[in-house]
Amino acid sequence: MKIFFLILAMIFNLNPHLNPNYTDMFQSITEELIVYGGANAGKSYAIADKLLIQSIIQDNKKLKAVVIRKTFPSLRASALDILEKRANALKLPFILNKSEWTSKVHNMTFQFLSLNNKEDYQKLKSMTDIDYIWINEATEIRENDYEECLRRLRGGQGDYAQAIMDFNPIDEEHWIHKRFFEKKIGEFEAYRFTVFDNHPDYLGSKKVQKEINRLKRLKEYNKNLYRVYFKGLWGSLEGRIFDWDVQELPNKDPDYYDSIWYGGDFGFSVDPAAVMRIYKKADHIWLEQVIYEKELTNDQLAKKMKEAGITGRDLSYWDSSEPKSIKELRNNDILAKPASKGPDSIRAGIDLMKSLHIHIVDGSNDLVKEKNSYVWEEDANGNQLKKPVDYNNHLIDAARYGIYTHLKDRKGYKVWRI
Repeated sequence: MKIFFLILAMIFNLNPHLNPNYTDMFQSITEELIVYGGANAGKSYAIADKLLIQSIIQDNKKLKAVVIRKTFPSLRASALDILEKRANALKLPFILNKSEWTSKVHNMTFQFLSLNNKEDYQKLKSMTDIDYIWINEATEIRENDYEECLRRLRGGQGDYAQAIMDFNPIDEEHWIHKRFFEKKIGEFEAYRFTVFDNHPDYLGSKKVQKEINRLKRLKEYNKNLYRVYFKGLWGSLEGRIFDWDVQELPNKDPDYYDSIWYGGDFGFSVDPAAVMRIYKKADHIWLEQVIYEKELTNDQLAKKMKEAGITGRDLSYWDSSEPKSIKELRNNDILAKPASKGPDSIRAGIDLMKSLHIHIVDGSNDLVKEKNSYVWEEDANGNQLKKPVDYNNHLIDAARYGIYTHLKDRKGYKVWRI
């Protein structure tokens, strides 16, 4: 396999595109492959390359890969988008069937699937002839879900079958750590990567150097965040600020709620744009992730908000330090307003949110991930400071803008409507 891979790279001139730091991972044929580590390490891009390469290496066989993430919106914005980008970079046609959510690349068929309801599980259980399963952000799924994925690896025509997972090692108490790193169950290989393992061309850009410096600075604020996101090692985060639970939305009828409004956080290349839908019923709040995506212009962001059902009458609050962006949203018929911001607004917003009964709407997995790593800063002795670490908090900032600005002056936070 190794010699064939090297010959293939020379014939198709793949070397300029493939990341040499992932060569061992590309060549792995073990039944279970664990790809984990820090932020911006290029893990998902490398896995996409590995699967696309197989469609060339095994060009005399019909191959099938299933790509899974907990929710479909997150899947579309991550693994699906990355596969399309990498196929284009490798000059492989990527034909997406949106009615069935499948794609044909060379001789491999990709099936894109979420695992968020009974229909999803039934669809997974009905699948056969699978050669590869890629579970993106595997910490979002349950161990039983993973077992079902393993049972689907049968009957394929490929030279080998493989389940691949990628994730940040955020919590030593997670089933992935216990299963593979403590009990060492199964035949697997695990590869750890950090930002310095990303593609050399990627590392050479100014925006990435800025991100590397930001990751390095985590050491000054919270050593566990630094351990997870910079060094790519398993961590056990302490000092989490919020203990929100995850629930199904109690009622899908908007009239059930006292009010519904939105919070947003702008982003582009390094940070994603984030939009939260905020539901209020008496003294309970539900937070639903609506948008979490990089490289959106404000015009594109407004379009996606409208596609998500947000109208020109729906109030949203945004970072007041970006008045130009707020104006551009308003020019696109989005009722955007600047959030209350001041020297004490972050702490005041957190205090207000901690005083409310807040729940995360099931399926808002990027918000769950942010919540799990949203912690207080620490001093040199490890003592907690009453200031949050400013990292991986885009959806939480969006929620804080919306909740604090909308509720801070409403005495008693009684029932009301916009």
